[in-house]
Amino acid sequence: MFRTALTMLTLASALMLPTFPVWANVDDDIDQDDGTLGAEGLHIPEPMAFDLVRPLGATQGELEVNALAIHGLGSNQVEWAPEIEYAVMDGLAFELELPMQNAVIEEYKVAAQGTLGRHGQFIHGWQIIGRHLKHNVLPSQDQVHNADIEPEGATLVTGAQYSADVLYIAGYRFNARWSTLNMLGLRGNHLGKYLTGYGLANLNLFYTLDDNRALGIEINNEFDDRQWNVAVTPQLHWNYSDRISMQFGPGMVKSQGSTAQWNVSCRLIYTF
Repeated sequence: MFRTALTMLTLASALMLPTFPVWANVDDDIDQDDGTLGAEGLHIPEPMAFDLVRPLGATQGELEVNALAIHGLGSNQVEWAPEIEYAVMDGLAFELELPMQNAVIEEYKVAAQGTLGRHGQFIHGWQIIGRHLKHNVLPSQDQVHNADIEPEGATLVTGAQYSADVLYIAGYRFNARWSTLNMLGLRGNHLGKYLTGYGLANLNLFYTLDDNRALGIEINNEFDDRQWNVAVTPQLHWNYSDRISMQFGPGMVKSQGSTAQWNVSCRLIYTF
């Protein structure tokens, strides 16, 4: 299924490539401080569920606060995660995040992200994420992370645990309308106890409506040799002003061998 999703995303991008002329100079049209429509002037949106630590190519001094909220349909719980992101130097940013369930902090998360370079319409970088969870999620019942928040319904046991993600990020602007941003990496859970490893793939295809709005489809995959999990999130990105942005969309989370769970997600963003 993962290979099928990746193939469909690649084919869709290729088919739409000739539809619009490529911008001769994207930087002339786009503000780098756009909360959801950034990436060093390339106007490549950020995913909503598995977001970046500031857009790739962020300049020193950029500061952002945002919060993601996910409400599972049929549930009275709200998973949400306030965070702060700051670029300490050109191309290097750090993040502090507090994933919560209702008013209870579930984990502490820190992340670092660097930009490796830009080559025409292509930009790439890396991201490292560290988590200190207040509870253990049993390895046999791990479910896909819909972004930065622990999956609803996972079995918890007492005692803290640590996990880490290492990801490669690549973004490409095909033309004035179509762009893609993808992350591939590994996650290590239960560090220092009984280490379990997972492959990660975050695949995104975006259609830019205008300078303030974009549509996207985000596919989060987590997999190993025994289990495969996926979260699919269609989304709308809307810049209300130079500083205030919103991302919104329905979503579906499915683990191999289980029924799909539906949710609604929203991320509010303020850049300074």
